[in-house]
Amino acid sequence: MTSHVARLYALVAGVLAFFVIWAGVAAHPWAAKSTTAPDPRLIALTARQQRIHAESVRAQQIVARRWATYRSELARRNNAAANAPSVAVTAPAARVVTLPPLVVTRVS
Repeated sequence: MTSHVARLYALVAGVLAFFVIWAGVAAHPWAAKSTTAPDPRLIALTARQQRIHAESVRAQQIVARRWATYRSELARRNNAAANAPSVAVTAPAARVVTLPPLVVTRVS
């Protein structure tokens, strides 16, 4: 093999065959499929996911109900404030009181 191009093609074909064989071995096509029960951790994870989803749905319902109550109370307050007559509220005047000075003398 004196041709450099032929050597290059042979090298590329060899490397390509190496990686194809490597991928085939890494895939383990001869490994039997597992017919055992699923992993209990996955079962627990699925149950936890369903429980958390149910709790989040319940929390969203509570928040929606509270928000609706808040909106209705706010509308009622705004309507009551709009319909109420305006009344001026004045604070009582402050009284100024003059007290005698407090003098404490100590004799030892």
